[in-house]
Amino acid sequence: MYRFSIWKIVLIVGVLIFSALYLIPTPDSFYNPLYGNLPLWMQEKLPPFEVTEDNALKVNLAEVEYPEGINFQDATFELQDVFRVHLGKLGLEEEALDYEFDTTEAREFYVRLISEKARQDPRATLDNLHLYGSLPTVLRRLIPDSRLKLGLDLKGGVHLVLEVDLETSKTELLREHVHSIPERLRTEDVLCREVKQIDGQDTLNVFVGIPSRLRSDSGEKAKYLEKAQRLLNEIEFFEDAQVSNEAEMQSTYQLTLSERGIQKYSEQAIEQVLIVLRNRVDAFGVSEPSIRREANHPRIIVELPGAKDSSKPLQIVKTMGRLEFKLVQKSPTGGNLWSGIADTPIPDNIPEDSEVRYHYETGNWYVLESPVLLSGDRINDAGPTTGRTSFDIVVSMSFDSIGRRKFAQVTGDHVGEHLAILLDGKVQSAPVIQDQIVGNAIIQGNFTYEEANYLSNILKAGAFPVGVQIAEERTVGPTLGQESIDDGILAALIGLGGVLIFMMIYYRFSGIIAIIALVFNMLIILGALAGFGAALTLPGIAGLVLTIGMSVDANVLIFERIREELRTGKTVWSAIESGYQRAFITILDANLTTFFTALVLYHFGTGPIKGFAVTLGIGILASLFTAIVVTREIYGLVIGNRDVQKLSI
Repeated sequence: MYRFSIWKIVLIVGVLIFSALYLIPTPDSFYNPLYGNLPLWMQEKLPPFEVTEDNALKVNLAEVEYPEGINFQDATFELQDVFRVHLGKLGLEEEALDYEFDTTEAREFYVRLISEKARQDPRATLDNLHLYGSLPTVLRRLIPDSRLKLGLDLKGGVHLVLEVDLETSKTELLREHVHSIPERLRTEDVLCREVKQIDGQDTLNVFVGIPSRLRSDSGEKAKYLEKAQRLLNEIEFFEDAQVSNEAEMQSTYQLTLSERGIQKYSEQAIEQVLIVLRNRVDAFGVSEPSIRREANHPRIIVELPGAKDSSKPLQIVKTMGRLEFKLVQKSPTGGNLWSGIADTPIPDNIPEDSEVRYHYETGNWYVLESPVLLSGDRINDAGPTTGRTSFDIVVSMSFDSIGRRKFAQVTGDHVGEHLAILLDGKVQSAPVIQDQIVGNAIIQGNFTYEEANYLSNILKAGAFPVGVQIAEERTVGPTLGQESIDDGILAALIGLGGVLIFMMIYYRFSGIIAIIALVFNMLIILGALAGFGAALTLPGIAGLVLTIGMSVDANVLIFERIREELRTGKTVWSAIESGYQRAFITILDANLTTFFTALVLYHFGTGPIKGFAVTLGIGILASLFTAIVVTREIYGLVIGNRDVQKLSI
């Protein structure tokens, strides 16, 4: 006798509803009022917007508790972005002077409606913006806000392959150690007079000076030089230091990059490039990115579905993001700034410890001291803001505790001199140090807001630790993607249709139950892909088609077991129960072995293979659920408590 199980029915209905919710298209007219257009933290923290007497939209940000990493300036910029997008959907444009943004000293944010078109009905405008959602926060976590995404091969987009430029990276590593080794030894009371690279070799000469007080004491001198060599041996990526020359006043050591060290450096660097790239792509809001390392190669594959051209992704990738602070050399003819305009020839008397760098926009040249006084790895936060003495947009940077201390020391020691700020080797600005700076630094450069925001995101995401070059660039057109979608859908429909016809002819009523389970199975797979944020690709469609066969296979095993039980003379419901019990172990064994295979493919595979493995794994779990739970409950509801003498199977 069938026992009605309420929890199983609730589970089946719940899975069905949530799968459907993830797949049902949600137009803006339905979605926006529920979820709101402001970021969730703003909806929770900000007071409601008001319509003022002069028909402006206002919110008071004075007592708002900002999340970590966000301040008043960030909040106003974020609000401006939201209003630009959604006022544009209402037909209002900032360029057409329909509205403007404003803030006050009391930390009030205004959207001032200017044109007649904008001022017609401010209250209706505010309502139509749907800034705050009507759905409670708890329910938002249950009801999905994402839909099924299409992969690059279906949607079209940009495919980039990045290669680590090991030669450039090696040069940069040696240059960095030319400046860092003396500082490291001096902190341990070892006098390092100079570090020079041997021309054409991956070798550094380190000149260690011997203090006069130790020259006459051979024991102390030996301990001192032993300490110097130990410190040099601890430097990563290099072979043990070798003494190349010993003299009374100094000893010379040679440090050579080892093959193992270069390999280790490239391995570490590629992982750091991956992290920086992901941070950058997240910061710029590039949708549905796929960033992964190619197995056993120093290459990174970047896929951006939906991107129409590669200009913006290439800009994000090509910008190294290396920020450096260097002093400008004093002119030999007098003055604190040694520079010249782009058309002026560079002088021949450039000192050895100096270099010439050009302004990123004007092409003017500057003679800079080579040592890097502070680099961008000490940046805590960066963002666009207005200048202290003007309304020009600048980039403001805050440092961590070490960076703040170092920046204060640099500016305090060089008051009256020019400090050049370089990004990827190009001078952004070279302001004069008026006084010691203990707070934030700024970069000036006649930026637009978009340029300042771009630079801020690059600085916050960090610099690539090594040189990166584009090895392959490909744009996949949406036409090819649509053909793939059509072919994939056609293949799935043919497979589904063939299975449907066979099951209905061979198993009759029970075949219809299997088909219902199969449709439910497809719904669960697609809903799960949407819920996990995975993208549907061509290999994913292949996994989907394969799952159709696997799902039916489980039902075939159950139906054949039920037939065997019916032949022994059991009643219909007793045969159904026995059939499910006897087939369970066989179904579980077959599906688990395939599921483990999918796990192995996902762990060791890349790109398309992973897409196939994800779809296959979800499909196996879904087919187990539909074959063992769903079909049995359908049998129970239709047949369980009825006196049925014959089963259509």
